[in-house]
Amino acid sequence: METQRIVYLLERYVAVLLTEAEERELAVIMNDPQQEELVQSVLLRLLAEEAEAAGAAPDQAEPAASWDPVLQRVFSVDKTTETAPAPIRSLFPLMGLSRRWMGARRWIAAAAVLILLGGSALYILSKPSPATPVAKTSLKSTDSIHPGSNRAVLTLAGGQQIVLDDAHNGVLGQQGKTQVIKLDSGRLAYNSGGSENGTPLYNTITTPRGGQYQITLPDETKVWLNAESSLRFPTAFTATERVVELTGEAYFEVAPNKSKPFLVKTGQSNTRVLGTSFNIMAYPDEGPVKTTLLEGAVKIDEGGHSAVLEPGEQGIFNDAVITTKTVNIRAVVAWKDGYYFFDRTPVQSVMRQIARWYNVDIVYKGTVPKDEIVGRIPRTAYVSDVLHIMELIGIHFKIEGRTITVTPE
Repeated sequence: METQRIVYLLERYVAVLLTEAEERELAVIMNDPQQEELVQSVLLRLLAEEAEAAGAAPDQAEPAASWDPVLQRVFSVDKTTETAPAPIRSLFPLMGLSRRWMGARRWIAAAAVLILLGGSALYILSKPSPATPVAKTSLKSTDSIHPGSNRAVLTLAGGQQIVLDDAHNGVLGQQGKTQVIKLDSGRLAYNSGGSENGTPLYNTITTPRGGQYQITLPDETKVWLNAESSLRFPTAFTATERVVELTGEAYFEVAPNKSKPFLVKTGQSNTRVLGTSFNIMAYPDEGPVKTTLLEGAVKIDEGGHSAVLEPGEQGIFNDAVITTKTVNIRAVVAWKDGYYFFDRTPVQSVMRQIARWYNVDIVYKGTVPKDEIVGRIPRTAYVSDVLHIMELIGIHFKIEGRTITVTPE
């Protein structure tokens, strides 16, 4: 293995640019005992280069040797691949967390965490040696706050509410000529028995904090709802347009139908499509509505302004102005695939996502951190695991019941 190849992969990893193939390649390297010495030397060299780039004074720089115990811990884990994976509380596949720091010494520490946790913690077991602690932490581990799960409430046209996570599989109800069905997979689906006449019937599916759900609409459009979201839709699309209303966040795979464009209303904006895949984030506490296109084409409009997105672009509504930019698609839709992908995400936004997924309240004591975070965290992790990793990079927490307090120290 060439040193330059390892440097290339680690640098792309830090920049959140690795392809899936490169991620697999890096995982193989980090799992190969014969590469340990080479990878350690590369990590130490990168650490020194990052410190120099940050402008650290010589008397502020941490000697490379001081990181040897940490590196030894990184490479002392069980790398056996033939056994079943450990539970999430034992094996935490964090894909790197980093912060911008004020002050060279703290910046160097953050750079080390970025490199060490960003690459090697793919395989770090959360059982550090007492002789070589990685970081001081005040967080007491707790498994009382579990991650979210498939939970939602369906409100039928007559007002009847069905708790979907408790409901049996099979037919849940009849809406006109359309059957409401809970599939064996847990997904909600609608089976039309013929053309509908008269006034449309509307259903609303709502996910609570700590919930998510998937639904197949009457036209075969697939929708993934994130936590604390709702979707209102007709039980049969009889109009010239297929119109749904969204609050919160959802990912859509729209069934093609040129004669009936698909329209998503968020209260602030409209997203019009024919057949495509896209994500809309419309949480009131997250600021402007953001529409991100993965495949196809969409037209977004608000207050007389409009824009057409191309794959890989995100449209942002802000004060009746639409702006577009190219974004990291994997970061935007990671929640649908079972993890969070932070891409220079402000701490407050990270904590809002934690609040929604773990059904907790967030309180700030002292100055709110202004830093940004880069990394990937599985949504199956316990909140104590997530917060512990964030403490390693200098953000501190206290957990009391279902309240998480962000503290200065």
